Amino acid sequence: MGTRRLFLFLTTVFILTACRREFLVTEVIDGDTFVLSTGEKVRVIGINTPEMSEPGGIIAKDIATQLLLGKKVQLKRDVRDKDDYDRLLRYVFVGSRFFNAEMVRMGYAESRFYPPDTFYQKQLETLEKTAIQNRRGLWPFPVFQPPDTSGRAPQETPLQISAGEIVSWRDAARYYGQVRTVEGKIVVSNNTGKVCFLNFDRDWKEHFTAVIFSGDYEKFPPNPEDYYLNRTVRVTGLIKEFKGKPEIIVKSPDQIKIME
Repeated sequence: MGTRRLFLFLTTVFILTACRREFLVTEVIDGDTFVLSTGEKVRVIGINTPEMSEPGGIIAKDIATQLLLGKKVQLKRDVRDKDDYDRLLRYVFVGSRFFNAEMVRMGYAESRFYPPDTFYQKQLETLEKTAIQNRRGLWPFPVFQPPDTSGRAPQETPLQISAGEIVSWRDAARYYGQVRTVEGKIVVSNNTGKVCFLNFDRDWKEHFTAVIFSGDYEKFPPNPEDYYLNRTVRVTGLIKEFKGKPEIIVKSPDQIKIME
């Protein structure tokens, strides 16, 4: 066998072996993060579950524990190998079951992608829409922001947005877990490449923020951090607490109305 053929043969064997390699899950941290017997942490790609301090966090962890703990899993990467916290970024398979998709299908996770890792984005977004329409898992409760608040969503969508309920950005923290329209002027903005933050006070660590994730950038005007800056707006959505401050995750430009 020639050197080139031997190289191709060994490369093929290595790839096939790597694809079949299994890892034991020894700890589930939350609904989208777990630990392998190697000690490495895995952050599941394409999904987001509530933090343990948020409503639904314990439930999502319990479901993930049932599906993963003590099981051998196969891991598939996308473009990036690790995130900023040195966690492996992976799609997860337990036998023939695609864990990422299963969490979204059952309604215990929402679909959330960060380019360039978007291989299964369309599949998971389709499953998410079905979960919303059928009120599965956590969707009947004020846990996730629905992906479409424009009025085109099916009647079964659990969170109906009412633009008539307008509150000042200063009072947003009074309405955790509720859908409201928050009015104010965006005075500071920042785009990290993965997340765009639209802040309503210069003390952004303490006050209300509207958040756009990179997976939704294509729906918005280019450079949303500049487009919305210094404009008075009304932001409609589910008010959640994140690190002690209120925020609304904005998945559709229909959620932001410029008032000038």
